[in-house]
Amino acid sequence: MPYVELKDGDRLWYEEKGKGMPVVFLHGWLGSSWHFSNQIECFSKSYRVLVFDHKGHGKSDRPEDSAYTMLEFAEELNQALDKIIGDKKFVLIGHSMGGFISLVYATTPKFKKRLKGLILMSTASRFRNPGLDEFVNLIKKGEMTIVDRGLVEGILISIAFNPKYVETHENVIKEFVEEVMKNSEYVASRTAMEIVDVFNVEEKLEQIDVPTLILTGDQDAFIFKEESELMHSKIKNSELKILSPNIGHMIQFEALEECNKVIENFLKKLQ
Repeated sequence: MPYVELKDGDRLWYEEKGKGMPVVFLHGWLGSSWHFSNQIECFSKSYRVLVFDHKGHGKSDRPEDSAYTMLEFAEELNQALDKIIGDKKFVLIGHSMGGFISLVYATTPKFKKRLKGLILMSTASRFRNPGLDEFVNLIKKGEMTIVDRGLVEGILISIAFNPKYVETHENVIKEFVEEVMKNSEYVASRTAMEIVDVFNVEEKLEQIDVPTLILTGDQDAFIFKEESELMHSKIKNSELKILSPNIGHMIQFEALEECNKVIENFLKKLQ
């Protein structure tokens, strides 16, 4: 699969499949485009699907001197799309941290004019999860590493997926863990601190004026469904779908068929 070179010489890996209206998928924290492997096959039948690995993730370049901010990710996405699709408008779909990047993109004037629609999956305009404060403080003090198999298997899995899914989808969970373990500690901690300490577009949500679909799981333990309800109340041209029952953070896996159906119905209205 191809790479696209950025202005600083670093490269982003991406996959492109299908023809039609461009639909761009952005994965979450410590993930890769693998998170959308099911969606690539589904939506490339009707649309031009593009999935990216953020810099520092997946197969993309991993410089140790980048800032790894949400704005930097959004700028790099824009540079990549300039080269790949030119000035065509597109639908942006972001899950979790990919949703943070999507929200920055959709509230930045020089970027937002390119959007045809926006889909926000299991995300928020600001990260709030008091239950994780202790872990965040340990990371800041250097007393805990993120890219640790014990932490990933013991903690991250439990907040990313509901218990029943973990029990019944052993292969997916195993691959999820392996994808996380490919990350460097620098990128993991740098992006985590950016998300916790800096990212906040809550006061900019009313600037989003493209059709927006907001999706969340009813039992998301990482980014609570109340955050989706808040975004829905502030984004005027938005619709909200809460997937249930007992659907966690990784909705594209746990509620695969319903998630894809809701996205498909939304995309049809944008053609």
